[in-house]
Amino acid sequence: MNVPTTAELQDLYYRMLRIRRAEEAIAARYAEQHMRCPTHLCIGEEAIAVGVCAHLTESDKVFSNHRGHGHYLAKGGSLVGLIAELYGLAAGCCGGRGGSMHLSDLSAGFIASTPIVGGTVPVAAGYAWGEQRRNSNNVVVVFFGDGCFEEGVLHETMNFAVLKKLPLVMVCENNQYSVMTPLYERQPARDIYQIAAAHGLQAVSGDGNKVEHVHALAENAIAAARNGEGPQFLELHTHRWPEHCGPNEDDELGYRMPGELLAWKQRCPLLHTGRTLADAGVGAEVLLEIEQRVGAEIAEAFSEALAGPAPALASMERHVYV
Repeated sequence: MNVPTTAELQDLYYRMLRIRRAEEAIAARYAEQHMRCPTHLCIGEEAIAVGVCAHLTESDKVFSNHRGHGHYLAKGGSLVGLIAELYGLAAGCCGGRGGSMHLSDLSAGFIASTPIVGGTVPVAAGYAWGEQRRNSNNVVVVFFGDGCFEEGVLHETMNFAVLKKLPLVMVCENNQYSVMTPLYERQPARDIYQIAAAHGLQAVSGDGNKVEHVHALAENAIAAARNGEGPQFLELHTHRWPEHCGPNEDDELGYRMPGELLAWKQRCPLLHTGRTLADAGVGAEVLLEIEQRVGAEIAEAFSEALAGPAPALASMERHVYV
């Protein structure tokens, strides 16, 4: 398993921190009621998006779900475009039409995210089939949660992907919950990735909170898909800190086991990577500089996004497809 160099790990830390601080800023401003769309935050899960997308080229494609901010930013999406989209402004990546759960940015290779559980999975397979038929050498990645594994369309898609040996990487972010229902109340005691393997995919499981581990597993999976070895499946274990939908934490509701959220916070991807960098000799002043750089970048992005106009009424018929 290839291990990122210290310089690579430092860059991965920056990318994770950028997602974390952007989402924290979104959460802090959400109560102002100017973001008129539901938001599903990925705080606590940043290592998966960053570790996977680190191996994608500009021409590779990504599909996501309702919890897609991190995937979008990790694929190279515009921070200003994301923020403006949440506010329904013209500079948004969808021109203010989509909001948090309907991100799309073809220039970044981020094709679509939708709130329909499993909705992007067969579309991603279709896109991968198109790439294969064009002999493009591009890979398609689709992110989804453990709740999606209960959707029939996912299993139909896995069957088709194996049949056609598609250049598709399926990434299951197993955060243990579907809304407020834990995995053990929804599925038998079994490993998700082994079910994917039974469908014929090359499938592995790993710690989704250790970015160097995700990075290594994703490198192998993406290379295999690109080399014509067929679809790949990654089951990566993680945990979302906030409520299912919204800016707040909701541990007081009691659907998690006592101490469960705290235990996952102690496995924070940023804490883990910060300690790894310190052990490699990276000084605290370097991490502080990254923190300051990210803070300035996010403040500037909010300022730029909010200074822009609302969509013009005359643009209503744009981006409508038949």
